[in-house]
Amino acid sequence: MEKKEYRCTRNALYQHDCIGRDDLVPRQGYYIRANCAEEAWEEMAKRYPDETEAGFTVQEWESVDNVVVLRVEEDENGNEILINQDGKIAITDEKGNVIGYEQDRE
Repeated sequence: MEKKEYRCTRNALYQHDCIGRDDLVPRQGYYIRANCAEEAWEEMAKRYPDETEAGFTVQEWESVDNVVVLRVEEDENGNEILINQDGKIAITDEKGNVIGYEQDRE
């Protein structure tokens, strides 16, 4: 059986002040290859054992032909952000799809 890719998002509120602290929409999530959604959930539980009560949102991730290369960086507050090849910060919708770009990196 070929593993699928799942986008997993932590449901617990973040403890630090950041864009995704009280709102799941701007969170980027984690991309985990697994045999099923339950296996991806279990991997998140290993990574964040203190957050199993709040749980994790697990979505099967579909590949697309029109791919934009994004890299993960940290902003000045230590928050993970996605940067495209032109140096712009990605803005995503509630499904994790890039819907625009915020600003140029300095």
